Amino acid sequence: MIIKVILGTMQNARKLVNIAESIPYEAELCNGRYVVNAKSMLGVLSLPDFETGELHIHTDNEEECEKILRQLSRENLLMDSEDSIRRSIYDITAFGEILIDFTSQGPGEDGQMLYARNLGGAPANVAVAAGRLGAHTAFLGKAGKDMHGEFLRSVLQKEHVDTEGLILDERYFTTLAFVEVNGSGERTFSFARKPGADTRIQKEEIDVDVLDNTNIFHVGSLSLTDQPARDTTFYAVKRAKNKGSIISYDPNYRASLWSDEETAKHHMRSLVPYVDLMKISDEETELLTGYSDVREAAEELYRQGVKVIAVTLGGEGAYIYCKEGGCMVPGFVVTQVEDTNGAGDSFWGGFLYQISVSQKQLSALTLRELEQHARFGNAVASLCVEKKGAIPAMPGLPQVKERLERKR
Repeated sequence: MIIKVILGTMQNARKLVNIAESIPYEAELCNGRYVVNAKSMLGVLSLPDFETGELHIHTDNEEECEKILRQLSRENLLMDSEDSIRRSIYDITAFGEILIDFTSQGPGEDGQMLYARNLGGAPANVAVAAGRLGAHTAFLGKAGKDMHGEFLRSVLQKEHVDTEGLILDERYFTTLAFVEVNGSGERTFSFARKPGADTRIQKEEIDVDVLDNTNIFHVGSLSLTDQPARDTTFYAVKRAKNKGSIISYDPNYRASLWSDEETAKHHMRSLVPYVDLMKISDEETELLTGYSDVREAAEELYRQGVKVIAVTLGGEGAYIYCKEGGCMVPGFVVTQVEDTNGAGDSFWGGFLYQISVSQKQLSALTLRELEQHARFGNAVASLCVEKKGAIPAMPGLPQVKERLERKR
């Protein structure tokens, strides 16, 4: 593990040595051809150029590396530059609702409807979808300290999504969503959320060590339905943007969670001015922009400052818009749609994964490159709808690469 660090003062040198002393691995500080013991104050101070250095730690243990990075970040010792590891502790961090999806499985032998328990909540789905593909992801949010909250945390951990910022609160119950899936795979929702734990997260509870160290920060709109989650969403978005993160937004309209459509429209639109990347379904374009035509809607969002817009069109694919204009990106042919739950989230997880691995600034991405990222997202979504459940159906990178070999 190699990390670029800032020194320059006795205080910073002392902080670095204290951290290095707590690490049960060999650690050196390097500057050009000079190499010193990072656990020695005299050694660190003896470097000819004392302003910066490379900290070499002899471990590749992922959990240990993450812990060390947190310590260095907390003490403001990481270099804040484009090639700094500070920018890549987390590729994607998602914030917002996390809940239980009880998805209908059809009637049992006695005729009663059976439901499968799955992790739900669009932001959590995006984190898992991107993680399945190889991104280093984290989740910030709140669930109840109950059997469902424990289940949700265990699923995220199994999927290698960082859960340092997931709070389990014994005062509130985990939100439940009952999802009916009809014969064509389309969904209807019924929520038990009065209040759900996800709506009660406060800004003081946000894990800023995670928030401050992510490349892409992704949020949805269901955290805007109630206080204090609404104010916490804005706090997190503004802080992440100030720290240099790319802000991603996926508004999902669930009528039963809002007092009326006008209130939903006001709050869902209020986040747009802070957003760099935005996914919106063709069913929500008019609600968010006043335009039902996908091209006009995308152009309106661009005028409001969103740099890259993706309008999802179900099985037809997606429409992508950026500074160069827009283009349609066809979807992949699916022989049998089993369940559309999580399709949009898996598309966006794939798209954000591609943005992350490109290691390019948004302004440097061409329409052609964004088209390829959307095609990748379409491949992810097409695989997802072929199986039941959102997370159980999300593919890994080898499956997506195989699907991409098709023309459509």
